[in-house]
Amino acid sequence: MTTIFVQLSGFINIFSGLLMLAFWYLYAILLPYRQLSNTLSILVLDRHWTLVNVLGVSGSMLGILGLTGSFFVQLAKFGRLGLIGFLCAFLGATLLLGALLWDTIIWPILAQHDSTLLDFQGPIYSSKTFVPFFVSAGLVYSLGFILFGIATAQAGVLPGWGGIMLAIGAPLFGLGALFGSYQVIPRTIGVTVFSIGLIWIGYSILKITDM
Repeated sequence: MTTIFVQLSGFINIFSGLLMLAFWYLYAILLPYRQLSNTLSILVLDRHWTLVNVLGVSGSMLGILGLTGSFFVQLAKFGRLGLIGFLCAFLGATLLLGALLWDTIIWPILAQHDSTLLDFQGPIYSSKTFVPFFVSAGLVYSLGFILFGIATAQAGVLPGWGGIMLAIGAPLFGLGALFGSYQVIPRTIGVTVFSIGLIWIGYSILKITDM
């Protein structure tokens, strides 16, 4: 059963990377990013918001499964660093998936009732719990993939540069939202690098399991 899951994780990582690329670039193409200034409601109220974010939710869900498969592929060569990295990345990715689900489902409802709720200086972004939660989730996510990526490079089972790309892309994407209206730049770089790393690792898993 584990062998079958590991084989499937190759495809899962590839599809996760492709979905995340589609999610983020359609996010930039279909949503009115150029009009983004002091509020997120301009994006949330757009008719493409839910469709685009569903791609992100799907990619994130597959990413968690793919991460698990990548861990099992390298388990024999992974040390404590890899284990800690995996656990942190798994937890951080789960927390951010929950946040993305919230963005997809709840934020349109809030924006329809009061668009000022999503102002960057409004009650949600100014909340004493909202920002600390996202920062904490982003830090755990980023730290996890940094450690996981380094451990992948050290293990020598999967492409080292694929692991490095995860280590670089995850922090830029996971913490990029802290840049407010400027978040598109670090997050675009982050999701692109991260997704290419996922696709590379997924393809390598398929080659390993076919041998």
